[in-house]
Amino acid sequence: MQTYHRLKLDISRVSYRICRPYQEKIDDFYESGKIRFQWDMIRQAYLLKSDQTLPAVCYNCPLNIRLLPEGCQTELENMPIFMNVVAAYMPEAVILNYNLEYDVFDIDVTRQLYNDLLELEKILENVDWPTAQVMLSGEQILIEDEDGNLTELFYPWEGYEEDTYPEGNEAYYWGRSKNGIVVKDSFGNKAPFTFTKLYKEGFGVYGMADTGQLHTFIPVMSKFPEWTNRNGIGGNELVISHQKASKVFTRHLNNLIVFAEEAMKNNTGIILEHLL
Repeated sequence: MQTYHRLKLDISRVSYRICRPYQEKIDDFYESGKIRFQWDMIRQAYLLKSDQTLPAVCYNCPLNIRLLPEGCQTELENMPIFMNVVAAYMPEAVILNYNLEYDVFDIDVTRQLYNDLLELEKILENVDWPTAQVMLSGEQILIEDEDGNLTELFYPWEGYEEDTYPEGNEAYYWGRSKNGIVVKDSFGNKAPFTFTKLYKEGFGVYGMADTGQLHTFIPVMSKFPEWTNRNGIGGNELVISHQKASKVFTRHLNNLIVFAEEAMKNNTGIILEHLL
């Protein structure tokens, strides 16, 4: 199961942010009695009615890293997997002192985190990380990330020695283990092999075992194993591969480095909060 965290600058400590007057002006009160600031109203108007006040404020803000509305923040997928990589290759890293539920990294910790990340990036250049790559008739599938960059569609090993099954549907769960692809059905029955490839052919789904044997999956609740992402992109093959860990976790590294660097420029810190 994928997880999502929000990474953002701690803008509350930056007095010259352009959104400050709106965030400090009381506009109304919620039924609970909680204060409703003007920024809450502007944000709601943007989300529900496409009102352009919020983008107009954000686009001129020096803290707008991503050059988008509320560009002082972004989302990161699968932070627990990234933390497993950090624990394995930089066990002294400062980020491992936090549980990533809602953590505020002050300016001093942010500086230490920044230095850790630069060193970790170099280390991971020499680390091969197991992945399961989505293919279409032998060709890599490329998808666009939220920053508009094209990247290969793959699923990384979670970093646990025991088998995990984070992906799938209500009929079959699967995961990339250290040695291959593992599958079990919703009743807990594990497939008898570790697979080098899963593929769709005709109306069926098959697995090529690491022993060379072919396994035919039986539909459960009229469903076969699936490896589509949340946008419905799946191809017809799921193939084991290894990639440089620096590439697998490039978005984590790049975003954390950029946000830490921007925070230091503005004498503030960063915040990581768990969303899902």
